Amino acid sequence: MARIHVVGAGPAGSIAAMNALRFGHDVVVSEDHPAAGVPENCSGLFSIDGLQTLSDFIDYRKFIIQPIHGADIHLVDQNLSVRRRKPVGYVCDRKAMDHHLASRAECEGAKINYGERVSNRFHADNIIGADGPLSTVARHFRFRPIQRHVSTLQAVLPYRAKDPGVVEVFLSNSRFPGFFAWIIPHDEYAAEFGVGVELPDKPLESWKRLLRLKSIHNAPPPKGAVIPIETRSQTAMRIGKRNILLAGDAAGQVKSTTGGGVIFGGNCGALAGRHALAPKRYEMEWRLRYGTDLAMHLIIHDYLASMSDKEMSAFGRRLKKLNCDSYLSRHGHMDRPTRMIGPAILLHLMKNMTGVA
Repeated sequence: MARIHVVGAGPAGSIAAMNALRFGHDVVVSEDHPAAGVPENCSGLFSIDGLQTLSDFIDYRKFIIQPIHGADIHLVDQNLSVRRRKPVGYVCDRKAMDHHLASRAECEGAKINYGERVSNRFHADNIIGADGPLSTVARHFRFRPIQRHVSTLQAVLPYRAKDPGVVEVFLSNSRFPGFFAWIIPHDEYAAEFGVGVELPDKPLESWKRLLRLKSIHNAPPPKGAVIPIETRSQTAMRIGKRNILLAGDAAGQVKSTTGGGVIFGGNCGALAGRHALAPKRYEMEWRLRYGTDLAMHLIIHDYLASMSDKEMSAFGRRLKKLNCDSYLSRHGHMDRPTRMIGPAILLHLMKNMTGVA
């Protein structure tokens, strides 16, 4: 049995702690906030497929607020309407999920020290840094920094959605430079409004633009967050007797297209707990399993972020002409873009280009 010190009790840290315990290790967790799940700065929209990959660690069904079966994706003035008959995702109570994951880690044997900020003193020689994009662990051990981040603002506001099962996404690099805006319904009467911009742009003007777009007045102040949109070039190392692994936002295991990090971060956290004594094995395994999809998210992000609004509008028209909204309705995947590429997309494009469809 080895002693593992997990820094951060978010989803990646709590899952890493649980899996380390299940592989026979003793675990202590440091969380600098007074409780898990605070402050609540992240959206709670997840794909059902993604949630099911974490079913060994959490029963997500307890935290469902709203099923999601579609999205309206606005590329400036062009709209792609993506729909499924059955839900493809769920809006969940993110604060309650984070709290439950940490509580379950405690129930399985982890010791969690709340209000403990770690700078340079660690409880063990085996360290898992799951302490966010500005990771203290990464800085202390001089991992190469993440260079690219998105700054977001979000708030839950009164809103009557036409269909509370449909998310609205707004892409426009003049209004939301380098990222996008979103409206995620929580029920028939409220929705999360959010905007993100790639730093060094600032999100406040984009927030005001989204409110004006939807004629929202007297909105409460939004909450902010910083999200990495690239993975670190190295996420694990051995220094003398110490094994240091990074997981979740600390490693940049985040979808660059949306900023979502729970599914990839949670799964990589599980690998970190399993391979806490084998940093090379951890680095190799998470990249083999998830690296290609994360790289594709970044490619898609950079492609969209490079466009002027005129180019994005033209791109939207081309997608609509090729009926790509119908393809996404049948084959789209919120987490794994590699699953959307294959014979099906070639057949779809051939049919539409030849007028067979």
